[in-house]
Amino acid sequence: MSRVSRKEAVFYDGFKESSLLIGEAAELHLRIIEEWPRSKALIPRMKEYEGQHDALAAHLLDELNRSFITPFDREDINLLVHMLDSIVDGMEGVSARFAIYDVNEVIAPAGQMARLQLSAARELQVLFEHLPDFKKDPVVREKCRAIAALEDEGDIVYRNAMGTVFAEHGDPIHVLKWKSLLDMMENSLDNCKNAVNIIGSVLIKNA
Repeated sequence: MSRVSRKEAVFYDGFKESSLLIGEAAELHLRIIEEWPRSKALIPRMKEYEGQHDALAAHLLDELNRSFITPFDREDINLLVHMLDSIVDGMEGVSARFAIYDVNEVIAPAGQMARLQLSAARELQVLFEHLPDFKKDPVVREKCRAIAALEDEGDIVYRNAMGTVFAEHGDPIHVLKWKSLLDMMENSLDNCKNAVNIIGSVLIKNA
């Protein structure tokens, strides 16, 4: 790991903590979906993860506003903090809507999307462990590519699932519920790729 100043470490440590929260939330997100409806009582725990990440994001943005020294461009840090927060927001939104929509049948692609989300979250954890040495450590680029590949796989699952939902179900309420849920799941996975796109921009700027 490269030497970083104490003031830079605040951000690197914050990103690591963010990725850990995202990973824990993704594990719970998958469990809620795979064990539904027995898992309904777990939804408040997902809300707790959202609150914890909101607090972390607010702390990092406050540090950014007060810091003269940052590990890379302030704009990129700001964008990255918001993008990571949106990942947790998305998973919490999906979990809450399972109850709001009174889902009584979980379609298989929902579990596939949630597993891809968890895989992306785990890749983010490794990426942020290596980020302090991003100028030299090849793992950062490798994990950016891995997360982009997972998002591409998620696009295929999403499109196939949407085609099936519209083609095979005559109940418009069922279609509307699952269109909303699948859209949110895709957006949350998209935001994992959006986060690494920001990191990719940082790599280019600091090449």
